[in-house]
Amino acid sequence: MSKIKKRSTDILNVLLAAILTVGSLTFFKSVCGADMHCHTANTVITILGAVLVVLTALGFAFKGKVKAVLSFVTAAVAVVELLIPGVILPLCMMPSMSCRATMKPWTMLLSVAIAFVSIVSGIMNLRKNS
Repeated sequence: MSKIKKRSTDILNVLLAAILTVGSLTFFKSVCGADMHCHTANTVITILGAVLVVLTALGFAFKGKVKAVLSFVTAAVAVVELLIPGVILPLCMMPSMSCRATMKPWTMLLSVAIAFVSIVSGIMNLRKNS
């Protein structure tokens, strides 16, 4: 198998985590003031996105069961990321506000994708080493 095929889940996860992190700073950033809940949620989303970038990048350095565990940890962090907007941290009440209209759906979509790819990668690594 080519190296790209072997690393496809790693590459996809790094790209998704990078889009999540950069997106929370740019195209789906909450434009509410610094004293609002959604600003805090956006900051936490950015920080956890950076953590996801680091975790997914570490996937290139490890093999075997360590990589599988790292994949499942990444999936757990992605699930926490999924719950940040609106569940763990409150957002604005109006559905037309940027935090509800753009930040929440993008964060949820990318977090679910990262969790799914991480779980698949973890299972593939466990099966490969069994």
